Amino acid sequence: MRGFRTIVFATVLALGAGVLPAAAYTYTNPTYGTSASFPAKAFPRIMPASPDGEGQGWRSDDGAEIVIYALDNVERRTPRTLVDWRRSLDRVTYQRTGSNWAVVSGFRPDGRIFYERYIFRGGLIHSVSVRYPPDLRDPYDRLLKPITESLRGPAR
Repeated sequence: MRGFRTIVFATVLALGAGVLPAAAYTYTNPTYGTSASFPAKAFPRIMPASPDGEGQGWRSDDGAEIVIYALDNVERRTPRTLVDWRRSLDRVTYQRTGSNWAVVSGFRPDGRIFYERYIFRGGLIHSVSVRYPPDLRDPYDRLLKPITESLRGPAR
């Protein structure tokens, strides 16, 4: 665990002005075109892909996860109704919305911290979600801005 934390802290130091380090990995979903970048060393283990092609996740040995995905907006959610939906699932402690985006953060039922950014494009909702144990808050909180600001996705 100590070695992983050293890697995470080194990655955070490399971020400087909010730019991902050279070892950043960019994932692009082949089904929806959703993409985001993250430090590969912070999330070295790939998780099983979503069977319906919605997205992909990675995890660390210490229990942190990142998931990059998109959903068809068949329920015609808006940024505000999406936040309301998240409130029904998790303890939301931070939320912000705009005309085509939302950011939600708080605690999952298992106690992990979550931070999610959503962008609405046509009939799609693109998202990047980062989840981590509270004892890893400092290193992962510093990674959130460059990761979530890298989220991109086309309209459909």
